[in-house]
Amino acid sequence: MKKWKTILALIFMAIAILLNWSWFWAIFILLGLIHVIRSGEIHFVESVSKRESPRLYWTMIVIWSLLALYSMLNYLDILT
Repeated sequence: MKKWKTILALIFMAIAILLNWSWFWAIFILLGLIHVIRSGEIHFVESVSKRESPRLYWTMIVIWSLLALYSMLNYLDILT
C-alpha cells in the first residue's frame, strides 16, 4: 500500500480528536521533528531548508520542540 504512514497518521489524528488525546499531539510533533531533522527541510506554509535558510530552519525546530514539550507537560499536568 502506497503512503501507508500518511493514511495511518490521518486515522490516528481523527481518533485523537474524537477521544481528546492531548498526548497524541506531542508524539505527532516529535515524529515530525525527527523527519524534519533527518531530511533538513521543513514544509510548513512553504518549504524551508536548512541549507538555504538555516536561522529560520532552526528557529522552527526550536518552536516545534517547545510545542511538543508543552503538550507533554500539559498532558502530565505539570503546568497546572
